[in-house]
Amino acid sequence: MTDSYQPMDEFDSMTENTFIVMPQPRNEPQKGRNKDRAQPGKAAKTQEPGYVKLLQGKEPVESMRLRKELFAATWQPLERRLMEIEQQSNNAGIKEICEFVDTSYKQVESKERGQLACPFAEITTAVTFTGVNTGDHSKLFESLQRRLVERGHHVALVESQYCTSLPSMLKGILEQLYTSIHAGASEDKVTGPATNLFSKSIAYDMGLLEIWWAALTSKGPDACESRIVVILQDFEGFSPMVVDDFVRITTRYCHTIPIVLVFGLATSYECVHQSLTKPTISMLNVERFNLQRSKQCIDAAIYNVFVQGSSMLVFGAEAYKSLMDQFLLYDFSITGFIKKLKYAAMDFFFAQPLSILASMVSADKNGGRYSLVSQCPVQLSHDQAELIRMQKSVRAFLERQLKQNSDGQYFQQAITSDSFLQETVLPEMLRQLVSYRQGYCLGIDMLREIQGLSPESLQKPVRTLHYYGISQPFEDCAHWKTLSAVIRRMKVHELEELISRLRSAISKSGPVDWRFSAERGVDIQELLAKAEALLENPEEKEEVDAAPSLEPKKRIRTRTDMESRPFILFDSESSDQMLQTLDRCCTLVETILCACIQPYSSAPLYEIFYYRHSFLLDTTFSAQPRAAVQTALGRTNYYINCECCKTADHNDSDDDEEIHHILPSMHDTSVAYRLHQECGRLINLYDWFSAFSSVVEKETKRPRSTTPSQSEMQARFMRTVEEMRFLGFIKPTQRKTDHVVRLTWGA
Repeated sequence: MTDSYQPMDEFDSMTENTFIVMPQPRNEPQKGRNKDRAQPGKAAKTQEPGYVKLLQGKEPVESMRLRKELFAATWQPLERRLMEIEQQSNNAGIKEICEFVDTSYKQVESKERGQLACPFAEITTAVTFTGVNTGDHSKLFESLQRRLVERGHHVALVESQYCTSLPSMLKGILEQLYTSIHAGASEDKVTGPATNLFSKSIAYDMGLLEIWWAALTSKGPDACESRIVVILQDFEGFSPMVVDDFVRITTRYCHTIPIVLVFGLATSYECVHQSLTKPTISMLNVERFNLQRSKQCIDAAIYNVFVQGSSMLVFGAEAYKSLMDQFLLYDFSITGFIKKLKYAAMDFFFAQPLSILASMVSADKNGGRYSLVSQCPVQLSHDQAELIRMQKSVRAFLERQLKQNSDGQYFQQAITSDSFLQETVLPEMLRQLVSYRQGYCLGIDMLREIQGLSPESLQKPVRTLHYYGISQPFEDCAHWKTLSAVIRRMKVHELEELISRLRSAISKSGPVDWRFSAERGVDIQELLAKAEALLENPEEKEEVDAAPSLEPKKRIRTRTDMESRPFILFDSESSDQMLQTLDRCCTLVETILCACIQPYSSAPLYEIFYYRHSFLLDTTFSAQPRAAVQTALGRTNYYINCECCKTADHNDSDDDEEIHHILPSMHDTSVAYRLHQECGRLINLYDWFSAFSSVVEKETKRPRSTTPSQSEMQARFMRTVEEMRFLGFIKPTQRKTDHVVRLTWGA
């Protein structure tokens, strides 16, 4: 390589995308430079960590501090509730594993031998299926470990990344077992040969564990009831040879040491048979357990947080769909769900100046419902009041008030007076929003009761019902039309049971503000009483139908009757009057549900309290590195502030034929990327190098530049090809000599 070759700068590599530049130390501050800056002590009194003044810096300091307090008051109980739900979802499976460990070994009554009653050389093994949500496995097995330790067992939790070999695996197990005993023995310390067992660097083996266990169990009979539990958290990540050797060695000591193995599987139970040999599997006494409870946990979380929860922050249709798609289509991770929910809460209280209105609503301590606070703790500024008036739902609310009050005084004061808006209008709108939320929760509960009487194939989980309720008008929902058809095919005793369940759902919901149904002219209590009266006395007609009917009591059944009510084929005694009564009851039930479940856009202030920033959640938690890399290489001006790259990118954007203007001043990887876009599936390296050299040679037109040599061109091209391969655009192939395969297509 000639002397003209200049090495690339350390920040010039496209594969190294993270740099840390340490600040230069300053010995003496420059005089007169910080005269106009505010003092740090004064700024700390008005600024909160992580919070800034919104509304272009016009937000009052009290509102900014209130947003911080509301975030802590909202998220902390919400996080505790989610953690409780996550623990409760796996309580049954963890309890079964603990009971399995308790009854795994039994001791021989003979004191001379002091061995365990194992009829065969088998190790008690619990194979647990935890699902593909690997992000939740650490928390799950830590909970299992904590529960086993509370029962008096000695537990070692190992991971595959720290057990690459058998010695490292044995070292991790023995150190965890000794550390747990040494930490727990504050009063009764272990004495004897096991006290300084791990004080020096020694070879870790099962014989050492046998000596330690003998010293531990010699203290009394209570210590003999405990077990040694070794949990392999990610069984698929362990080397099969390491696990195989560990099982074979452990089998020789199972008569003297009560060892229980727990395998955590994320894929299937067949992984054990595929990883271990048949002789090794024959040494295991395997019992299967299932800890996959992600869907049940997410259903409980959706119901307690979004449907029945006391938090005013609720997801809109778009954001909720993004939340569920990330959970159902990717990893089934409850931890990821909690992270996205926390990020949405942070964005709501950090970036929404009207989030302070959540302070006007608090949770009822009795039933978890809402109770209205009289006024906002802080005074709203004029900009905040104008922002409230700009909301579409607020304008619709004021227009309805204008129609009810013909004088227009209420409307005029709400538009002109900020104090009237805060003291009178906002509490009324929040009451209607709270009433809507209570009615929506009641409607979901009634819908679940209806599903309980429907065929199992028609039953949907709560997460799906909630999405149907917020994404479209309930009358247009296909699932509701199916359930409506099921209701219309019910017999009298089935309808009576349905009405009884609806009554029970209302009584369990506690005190409800019926304003949401009264505004639509529907009295739910009266409609249910009317349905019960019709079912009790089906022969009595209403006053509207008091006139005698000219139709006969029974008539010939038409095809429409057969399709709407197929049970009349088996019940020939059903009269037309009975069918009319059933029709009337079904119509009443449909009216009740449609009055409860309404689109959230009909509630006032929904733009504030229904989080709808789905794009922000997608870009934050569903990153697309390929698109970012392609944009960086194809549109270099967005990443490198260069005038020549700006001109080339500008010409590309204006050209409809997408002719790529390649300039020699561009980065070598960017030049190679634009050239490879003109190739097909197989790229000839010699042709690619020739095109690359023809572009690089034009660097001689710039001042103070020398003609690059052939060796320099080859070195730069080889570096570029390796970077393209590292970024995933090409890969080598053996189908053709001196060719590479193109892997990406499109922009």
